[in-house]
Amino acid sequence: MRIRAFRNFSASAALSVSAALSAGLLATALIAAPVASPAAAMDDAASDPCFDGKLSIKEVLDACQAFIDNGNDDKKLLIRAHSVRAMGLSATGDIDAAMVEINAAVDIDPKRANSYFMRAAAYDAKKDYDKAVADLDTAIELKDDDADYYLLRGLVYSHKNEYDAALDDLNKKVALDPKAINGYASRGELYRKRKEYDNSVADYTKVIELDPETAKGYVDRGWVYVLQDDLDKAGPDFDTALKIQGNNALALVGRGVVKSRSGDPTDGSADLRMAEKLEPGIFEQVRALGVK
Repeated sequence: MRIRAFRNFSASAALSVSAALSAGLLATALIAAPVASPAAAMDDAASDPCFDGKLSIKEVLDACQAFIDNGNDDKKLLIRAHSVRAMGLSATGDIDAAMVEINAAVDIDPKRANSYFMRAAAYDAKKDYDKAVADLDTAIELKDDDADYYLLRGLVYSHKNEYDAALDDLNKKVALDPKAINGYASRGELYRKRKEYDNSVADYTKVIELDPETAKGYVDRGWVYVLQDDLDKAGPDFDTALKIQGNNALALVGRGVVKSRSGDPTDGSADLRMAEKLEPGIFEQVRALGVK
């Protein structure tokens, strides 16, 4: 895997709390704060392998460690080097080592909001939600107009089952960034958890309007229709999702459930078997949605 792949991660991806770090909020924190240094320092950043985005994870980890060890006195570049190492280490699953790098970035500049954001994402991945919220509170105090700070805090609150606080933050995310799919997707998921199904459908409909060529919006809305026992609307959503992505296991289960509940158990069973073959454990995911 090449470190360049991190640039494909974005906070606009559909997120769950447990996936927030790996899905790209940490990467977004890094990318969203480009180095603002004198020209000479920027030349150093452009030429140093720590920053050029062309190396494997191991190579970039080594390059950034070498950059740090060389004693560069530009704080912004040092923060960036620690941040790149944190991102690489998190991609390998070594969250504890990533946390060491993020702590170093915080120590270098305690007024840099993105460092707290990155550390909150790491705490979230470690399921240390109170510390994640505390860091996000600090990040928002330092920079209160960044929509992704509210997004991540809303997701953490949701994971803590503090749904009212989560909704406040996700509303703020949508208000600050009304074109971002992940705001509506995350709020739609929260409304589903709150059993506010009409609001959930409305948010997933907005996701589909913004990105009609991705299966996930149709799958998510389809399952809310199932929860509402509106099979006439659920079926077409799962069908559309499968036209876009034929091997989508959640869509196959959804179509199977719709067929079975509509009196066509043979065809439904075939979809269910195929879904389980594609993704063992898929039925646990469905039960987690509240479907019985």
